[in-house]
Amino acid sequence: MQKQSGLGGWLKEKCQQEKLSLRQAAARTGLSHGTVEGIIKGASPSPQTIRKLVEAFARSENERLALEDHLLMLAGYRTQRASVKELPQPVARLLDLVAQFNDKKLKLVVDFAELLTQVGKTDG
Repeated sequence: MQKQSGLGGWLKEKCQQEKLSLRQAAARTGLSHGTVEGIIKGASPSPQTIRKLVEAFARSENERLALEDHLLMLAGYRTQRASVKELPQPVARLLDLVAQFNDKKLKLVVDFAELLTQVGKTDG
């Protein structure tokens, strides 16, 4: 089966990942069932509709900013910035999580990241 692209593909995949029906996704986002279904089928939502999707699916401020940027690109409202490197959503989520860590936990995360880097070098 071919993977659907664009904003509709993103929303369909997100609903599948979180086991949401279209009605549940509509309730979560504050959008109508028809709007959610239309986006999945390829309709172009307004920027305000995209913001509702972001608010419903982002878990943190950094993730919200990265997701809004990504969804606006998928919807065709803007192109990817060539001069500014985008912050991937997993990295944004990680930044939000580690911002709450004390020094001992931060050192543990750094040690683990260094271990993963070393393992990656021996895999290739």
